Amino acid sequence: MSLFEQTSRPPWPWQEAVWRRLHEQKQSDVLAHAYLFIGDRGTGRAEFAREFANFLLCGDPEAGRACYRCRSCRAGGADHHPDLLLILPEEGKKDIGVGQIRELAEFLSLNSFSGAGRVAIIPQAEALTLSASNALLKTLEEPAAGATLLLTACSPGSLLPTIRSRCQLLGLPGPDIDTATAWLRERLPDSHSVSDERLRELLAAYGNRPLELAPALSAGQAPGFIALRKMLLELLEGRTSILRSAGEAAKIGESEVFEHLSRISTILIRGLVNGDVCGAENRALAAALPASGELGFLLEFHRQVTRSRTLLAGPGNPNPQLLLESIFRLWVKAGRGSRSKAQLLNA
Repeated sequence: MSLFEQTSRPPWPWQEAVWRRLHEQKQSDVLAHAYLFIGDRGTGRAEFAREFANFLLCGDPEAGRACYRCRSCRAGGADHHPDLLLILPEEGKKDIGVGQIRELAEFLSLNSFSGAGRVAIIPQAEALTLSASNALLKTLEEPAAGATLLLTACSPGSLLPTIRSRCQLLGLPGPDIDTATAWLRERLPDSHSVSDERLRELLAAYGNRPLELAPALSAGQAPGFIALRKMLLELLEGRTSILRSAGEAAKIGESEVFEHLSRISTILIRGLVNGDVCGAENRALAAALPASGELGFLLEFHRQVTRSRTLLAGPGNPNPQLLLESIFRLWVKAGRGSRSKAQLLNA
């Protein structure tokens, strides 16, 4: 188990204010019967909900946190707590069905084994079908005594207004860049080899989501991202060829390459839309694109990258090398390098 996995447990610094509010409610015995946590992908909303559930079920909480020593915490840590239910789409499905919500209603109506109440979590509330949402509404209208329901979603608009109105809605903000950088430095001792400027650029590439960047840094994926971004600039400037680039990219790993390409195109698109492309390397890439139509090209490039990722992950068994060559060929078409397109394609 990595240091990140051992020490990373919510609430994280950007969630502290919301946690304090919930702790105060528990101390005052005014907890709501249902909460809806709203936050962007990668901000840790599902992990926050799970940690709050552990806190509610803990037999001996300390300093406003679950103790992780009592019997209840040990059972919850193994995902077998009899008073905790996690509702996710069933295997092979994308939606949460009405049958699962009926099971949830029955679970919440039963007596608590530990005496601390019962807690159910729906960490992907957007996945509720209309029938499941209507069934959940009935549970919210007639809450069981001692039961708490925790839902998480990206936005309130993804749920029925009647569900939103019966939950206490709490926004979980993402971190600012300084908080995210400090958090990564604290939990990833090897990050000292990455400069603050580089770390900020990587955070920007990951949408300022340190929870997604941290595993990538631990897995050594950051060098692949940096190398690929350099490769794209060299392609635009005519300093390398499509075939050579595809061969080097294959050494990184096709799946990882397409993930990096998606992030690179996303950060360039956001920067152009906002008028502020962050990072010297990203600005160099943007400057090498044609002055006219650069945004349209990037949107098309991002679409093709997404399509290639889908093909690569699908059952069709496509040729990864051809996918890489195809996406690099599309990228080269936007170049303003000194060599002609024909020279680049035949190099």
